[in-house]
Amino acid sequence: MSTYLVHVDRSLCSGFGSCLKEAPTVFALDGDGVATLLVAKTGDEAVLAAADSCPMGAIAVYDVEAGEEAQ
Repeated sequence: MSTYLVHVDRSLCSGFGSCLKEAPTVFALDGDGVATLLVAKTGDEAVLAAADSCPMGAIAVYDVEAGEEAQ
């Protein structure tokens, strides 16, 4: 199991909420409707689907062990 470091570029987020649907233990929408992280490091592979589902490309996921962006 990999450990993932998750980053949200809040300036790109438009609040669609697809990340929250894919990984509700990692993402939330703040009072302005912008994605925020509940945790920055996780072993939950759902963050990969969350990043793929973001229409704005606001989510980056890094594989900590591999030292590179996760695909």
